[in-house]
Amino acid sequence: MNDASTIAAYGQRGRPPVLLLHGLRLGKAIWKRHAEALADRYYVVAIDLPGHGGRVDEPFDNAHVSAALEAALDACGAPPLAVGYSLGGFVALSYFTQRLDASRALLLAGATYDFDGWKRLPFRLMAQAMGALPDPLYRTIASFSLRAVVGDEWAREIENIPFDPRVLDSTSAMAVHGMRQSDLITRYDRPMLIVNGEYDLIFRADEARYLRNAPHARREIILGADHAAPLREYARFIAIVRSFADEIFSVEQPPSAATGSS
Repeated sequence: MNDASTIAAYGQRGRPPVLLLHGLRLGKAIWKRHAEALADRYYVVAIDLPGHGGRVDEPFDNAHVSAALEAALDACGAPPLAVGYSLGGFVALSYFTQRLDASRALLLAGATYDFDGWKRLPFRLMAQAMGALPDPLYRTIASFSLRAVVGDEWAREIENIPFDPRVLDSTSAMAVHGMRQSDLITRYDRPMLIVNGEYDLIFRADEARYLRNAPHARREIILGADHAAPLREYARFIAIVRSFADEIFSVEQPPSAATGSS
């Protein structure tokens, strides 16, 4: 399914494209603030990944993820700056390191973790435990956890996004059987920005390895923030995305867009 229920576009088509990929349990709707702010000079496309939002009935597997990204690229009209948050970052890295000509640059937020060795186990056990719970108890625990991570305001928005809990098991299984993401990153020969919250202790665990392996990457830290930085600190995150996009697409800015940015 590729329509308004799975893809949202903001701004004027033909401007440099920015593709926004959400994290686990989220959806394209969480990017509305970000996209509206960036649409003054960019064509911003946000999509639902399989098992989320308008794609809630699609299984989260390689074939469906690839199909969703192909539809997103068609919507972009040109290779975009791909911005991936958490799960979206891992998806972006897996896809665009195999299709180097499909993106202009990558921004990975909260996605510098290798699911290798013992580090696979906590995510696998969590997925199995949540999958074994009765639905009412699962929803209660999920709601409490969500509020603890993103706060009540964002949690209320997120709980309105359809989500298939089986995605938890699918993503943990893919992590167990896949290769290290930081090994994939060596293939990427375009600009890359790694953005992490200062206190995102889990997903910064392999940050140094990612930076060593990425030939064209640099890092930016959102001070005082954690894994929810792109949401709870969305104004700072928008500013980072805008600055990187301006750098990547600087030679392509139309005069009207450049004037409007001052």
